[in-house]
Amino acid sequence: MLQLILQQHNWQHSSKPKGVSHKTMAERTRFCIWLFDFLRGHPKHFKLDPRSFSGRHVEAVTRYWLEEARAGRLSPATIQTYFSFMKTFAGWIGKPKLLKPIQCYFDDPKLYQRRLAAGVDKSWRAQGVDVDTVIKEVEAYDVHAAASLKLMQAFQLRFKESVMLRPHTDVISAAQVAKPDDGTAFYLDTHRGTKGGRERLFPINNAVREEAIAYARRVALGINESVSDPRLTLQQAMRRLRYVMERFGITRTGLGVVPHGLRHQGAADDYQTITEAPPPIAGGSKVAPALDLQARKEIAARLGHGRISITSVYLGSRRVTPTESPTPVRRPDLHGGNAT
Repeated sequence: MLQLILQQHNWQHSSKPKGVSHKTMAERTRFCIWLFDFLRGHPKHFKLDPRSFSGRHVEAVTRYWLEEARAGRLSPATIQTYFSFMKTFAGWIGKPKLLKPIQCYFDDPKLYQRRLAAGVDKSWRAQGVDVDTVIKEVEAYDVHAAASLKLMQAFQLRFKESVMLRPHTDVISAAQVAKPDDGTAFYLDTHRGTKGGRERLFPINNAVREEAIAYARRVALGINESVSDPRLTLQQAMRRLRYVMERFGITRTGLGVVPHGLRHQGAADDYQTITEAPPPIAGGSKVAPALDLQARKEIAARLGHGRISITSVYLGSRRVTPTESPTPVRRPDLHGGNAT
């Protein structure tokens, strides 16, 4: 019965009229299998049809999570993800209001609330790693991996986005998207492999970005080709890129950096360009609230995030002036991602 429920519903977004990624589907499947294996092995010996999932089962599961969280074996982010999956499953079986708010199951908010603002600068620069030097070393070994890194550096792309990008067709003119004539003639149209399928435009407005596109076009010879090796499937190309990252120490245990750190570094650079001050996470001084908000809006859009508050992960919490009160940060519902 569980398999039939998954086949019928797992492709759907939990709240929007659209589908979800294969990754999300796989994670939901693993969770649902774990959920009913856990209940069947519970000391109370629950014997249940998945359609009879009820409040007492929710209590048993969340009580277990509470014990694991207190012991430090389960993080707030994991609890939020699992809770969301369980709530989604309840909706699939016609019980959308089965679960109470998450705070009803945990006596300490720290056990389930993620800290949105980052306390550590995750850019490569902060770890003393020079991006150009590393990319040059990678280039001598694999030009496709080098192209992906250059695109990550220049356009703050996620791992999958860089692999799937087609540099010949994904560059469009300002006129095509009705952008004003403000000196930026072309934009990168990022829409393949994006989180939630969210499309975004990124201005090609400096030498680093122009060179990244030029290099990617030299690597992707065909007009409709991506920067990955055309002989590989998407999954093979992703595995190949991960292998190259490990080979050149682009890991937390190697150089102390990961490709996602290039998103952090690019966001910090954009913040400094817009405000003329480093972001708070890099020790920057206070910026006028209106200018800070403008920078965060632009950066959130470039990163592909719908919430401005998510920029605190990349830039640090906003440093308010004595005349203003801090704005509460809305907690995210899920992780997600690889994936910020």
